[in-house]
Amino acid sequence: MIVPLFPLPNVVLFPKTPMPLYIFEERYRTMVGEVIAGNGELVIALLQGGPELSYSGLDAVHDVACLGKIETYEELEDGKYNIVVVGIHRVRIVREIQHSPYRMVEVERIEGPAMEERSAEAVERQNHLGGLFAKFTELATGVAQQALELMPQLDFESLVNMVAMTLNLSIEQKQALLEIDDPLERCDDLIPILQQQLETL
Repeated sequence: MIVPLFPLPNVVLFPKTPMPLYIFEERYRTMVGEVIAGNGELVIALLQGGPELSYSGLDAVHDVACLGKIETYEELEDGKYNIVVVGIHRVRIVREIQHSPYRMVEVERIEGPAMEERSAEAVERQNHLGGLFAKFTELATGVAQQALELMPQLDFESLVNMVAMTLNLSIEQKQALLEIDDPLERCDDLIPILQQQLETL
């Protein structure tokens, strides 16, 4: 699969989660315009070593990234865009196909282990993580209902990824979570972090 690459210094997109982005740089305005005219898909990858590194060369981005789809967009008067990208699935970047005006890459889908959503293991973890996250959201925002209303609508992986996106983690921690194949393992890594952040709040 060949898709446009959007390398970012401080964003990790997870599958099944939305990410609002403001597009102002000329080459990425061109890219977004062409993506919207096409199938809406692009790959968001984290730059290695932060924003001071150059964008050139595939070694400048982490090879595990997330394929996303532009769900909504607003074109601003000056040609810039506000977009919301929703993660579809994790991908590995195989090679670069073109470099200009923006980068196109070949990616392959990363398949995690097959998981039974309603298995006792998944349900138990979902309830535990969901309860902690509802408390966290209530303490962080002062609004009790918001997270609880959302919980039943989310499947296990969506909940795990939403927590990973929402928590105050370093960008390296988020990338490490994205690289974990098994959502159960990702959940197990998140629970102690969430408990610690709850204690802080």
